Amino acid sequence: MPETAIPIVDLSCFRTGDAVTRRDAAKRLSEICEGAGFFYLSGHGVPPDMLTQIFKEARRLFSLPLEERLRIPATVDHYRGFMQTGARIYGPKGRSDLMEAFKMQMELPPDDPDLLAGKPLHQPNKWPACLPGWREAVLDYYAEMDRVTHELLLAFALALDLDEDYFAPFFKKPLTQLSLLHYPPQPADTPEDQFGIRPHTDTSAFTLLLQDDTGGLQVRPVGQDWIDAVPIPGTYVVNIGNMMARWSNDRFISTPHRVINRSGRQRFSVPFFANPDYDAVVECLPTCQSAANPPRYEPLAVGPYMLERFTSNWKQPKAA
Repeated sequence: MPETAIPIVDLSCFRTGDAVTRRDAAKRLSEICEGAGFFYLSGHGVPPDMLTQIFKEARRLFSLPLEERLRIPATVDHYRGFMQTGARIYGPKGRSDLMEAFKMQMELPPDDPDLLAGKPLHQPNKWPACLPGWREAVLDYYAEMDRVTHELLLAFALALDLDEDYFAPFFKKPLTQLSLLHYPPQPADTPEDQFGIRPHTDTSAFTLLLQDDTGGLQVRPVGQDWIDAVPIPGTYVVNIGNMMARWSNDRFISTPHRVINRSGRQRFSVPFFANPDYDAVVECLPTCQSAANPPRYEPLAVGPYMLERFTSNWKQPKAA
């Protein structure tokens, strides 16, 4: 692995290591999450050909004519499918990120009780009809990311001095989201405050990001300036999200990050957002509070929080 300002964590230490190895790996992971809040993940076990294939599928989708992609639109009322550049606006200047996206979540069968009941955020995915094998490839990748998510939840539990299966009940029917992102090259005269993705922290418990070799992702650890998250082949970039920060009483840090694509070529990335179940409640962990360090946040109902995040900042009004 190359030298980098962002540390590297080997997930296989938690999967196959003995008790001492797992304890030492958990201690190091805790130190990283209390500091940078970002790390590269190796040893995840995702087959290299699957990493290659998901980028091929992203290029297949974003190479379609715009009118074809707009047949499966993500909307304020149904946040799955294709989201074109400019669909959402941010900040006082009302700018949009220079990025387009495809978004999907857990595939629900037609007879799913939450889907039939119209439970918020429990909806069918939208799939392009003109790309044979595309749906199957994306679902296979989603399933693999679900596996990695649960292994990483085990590692985070150990790093937070909890039983390793502590987080499992919060991720039984999760609102995890897979996004395929496409960033056109930003023109040289693009204003300094125009981004591929604006500076932000993630809503999720954590995010697993697969990025291509274009570069452009930057992170800002506490007390530092922006640094580049240089692409390392075969790894994910993992960042702590706002829900894990709340769970840990800010022991684990949700670090700002952004994307600026001045490479002169297209950039693709595939983030996987680890969001708990709709009915889960995030409240301060017992190992992250004391008389001297009481909980900083009220308990957070995940479903309403995610619904607000998914439906904010749209140009398109919400249906009556």
